[in-house]
Amino acid sequence: MLSNTVELTALLFFLALFSFISYKKKLLDFEGILIGNAVGLAAITYGPNPLIDFGIVVVFFVIGEVASNFPKKKHEERNIWNVIGNSLPALITLLPIIVFPENSFLFELAFFGAISAALADTLSSEIGYYSKSKPIMITTLKPVARGTDGGVTLLGEGAALFGGLIIGLVHFFVYQNYFLAGIIVLAGVVGSNSDSIAGGLFETKKILNNTQVNMIGSACGAIFCFILGLLLI
Repeated sequence: MLSNTVELTALLFFLALFSFISYKKKLLDFEGILIGNAVGLAAITYGPNPLIDFGIVVVFFVIGEVASNFPKKKHEERNIWNVIGNSLPALITLLPIIVFPENSFLFELAFFGAISAALADTLSSEIGYYSKSKPIMITTLKPVARGTDGGVTLLGEGAALFGGLIIGLVHFFVYQNYFLAGIIVLAGVVGSNSDSIAGGLFETKKILNNTQVNMIGSACGAIFCFILGLLLI
């Protein structure tokens, strides 16, 4: 938790600015802004390294918006369900720190894993859209139409790896641990592909919706990091 009043004030100002810009530019609706603020405040309040934990939430949002808006036409205003799908697993990983502060490093690792998976999936979807090769269904390896739930491309897989690498590098910058950074990078790939598998198995059959599939992907990234951290740290 931040103890420096100046830093806390600056971060709260940043959240207010984020909310204003998101609302004016129609990046998020009102409920989506509230959830986004909740995740940011949780990172500030419970994160072992509040500035860094808050920072990767910002990194995810900014890079995700850039990927979603360039060079394609601007996406529709995101709502509460879009934000929940990408952010709720990350928020949940921080809450146990209230009860188990001695394990805060492990829960923070899971937090990084959830964000890594969310960013990896976002970049995989947005950048993979431009692949010249036809997507294949991850569950059958058969070609499918562009935009099909569960369809993956080599370009999209590379983008997922890049998204995980971004978050892994942030963690390495703080902790100087190649091994843990590598786990976070892999969490991005694992989470992104878990999202695709869930999409191919359930979203195509209308059993789950996009929000639920996104939550599965982000949760898999968090669980991946948590289990490896529990076994190896």
